[in-house]
Amino acid sequence: MAKNDFISLAVPILPRAKYVGRGYYTSAYYVIEPVSISGFEDHIIQKPSQEFNPEEEPDYYLESGYPEPEPTPKPTQDNVSTIVLCHGLAANGLQFVDDAHYFAKNGYRVIVPDLRGHGRSKMPDENLRSSDDFTFEKMADDLLAILDKEQIEKTHWVGHSLGGLMALTIKESHPNRLADVVFFGTSFSLNLSIIGLPLLEIANKLLRREHKNQLIARVGANKVEAQAIIYQMLKGADKDCINSIMHYFRKYDLIDNLTSFDGAFLLIRGSKDFFINHAQNKTLAEMKYYPLFFKKDIKNAPHYLNLNNSEAFRSVVSDFISGGWIYQENQIL
Repeated sequence: MAKNDFISLAVPILPRAKYVGRGYYTSAYYVIEPVSISGFEDHIIQKPSQEFNPEEEPDYYLESGYPEPEPTPKPTQDNVSTIVLCHGLAANGLQFVDDAHYFAKNGYRVIVPDLRGHGRSKMPDENLRSSDDFTFEKMADDLLAILDKEQIEKTHWVGHSLGGLMALTIKESHPNRLADVVFFGTSFSLNLSIIGLPLLEIANKLLRREHKNQLIARVGANKVEAQAIIYQMLKGADKDCINSIMHYFRKYDLIDNLTSFDGAFLLIRGSKDFFINHAQNKTLAEMKYYPLFFKKDIKNAPHYLNLNNSEAFRSVVSDFISGGWIYQENQIL
């Protein structure tokens, strides 16, 4: 297969989106209900009933009556754990489609958001936008609004890159909303040097967007199926949104946000995620003081390790959120 053949590969299908609005912005998210809980499996696998368009079948409802809406089974907080899978910068919920179905089959109710300005989330007209609309705090508030709408008091959280920073931001203002957190591709602090930032800006101007998307897809994963997903996500990313977030992304320090959190957190490191691993030096130095901090290293894993090393990723996350971290030392998989 040629190195760029991934651009034409099929990618997973996203489920139907739900929406919650805040000001001029509307956030999309996806809910995948658990299938291992009594009463859910039949609901999910049954064939959908045929739908009729009243304009095309004008006499159907008059003759048969309008059907009552079928109630959708919904688990209670008492018997179902929720897990949020939150993507990173320039990605969207497509990153976690297969993972979401995996965790749903294992009994979790899964929420997959599209961050503000990403995926199917809706942006206002340009004259109504401001760079201040993309602070970590405002983006995290979008996610809290999703939890509120779904009546989720506390959830497991898995965040990739920017999705991990969202958890750190929520921890500061609403630490009780998160049961535990798994980070990957995330550094708790970052400072693009006075040299590094201009170099990135120059490279950004010199490379055409299509070339950048293909390059990032190749670097971000080794498997062509994963590269296809990364490419499609980047292709649909809003340039203005990404630039606005990068203004805050280039320098931050959220390590202190963990001081108000009494839950466990796990950092998964991909051995080939070179830039992030280098940036995590300060993170790792500070985390040695936190007894509930755990680290797992996955071999031959690039930045999008959940797409490239899905079996190892799901195994580590499942073990952690089910409490297996209590009995195991840090190890390399």
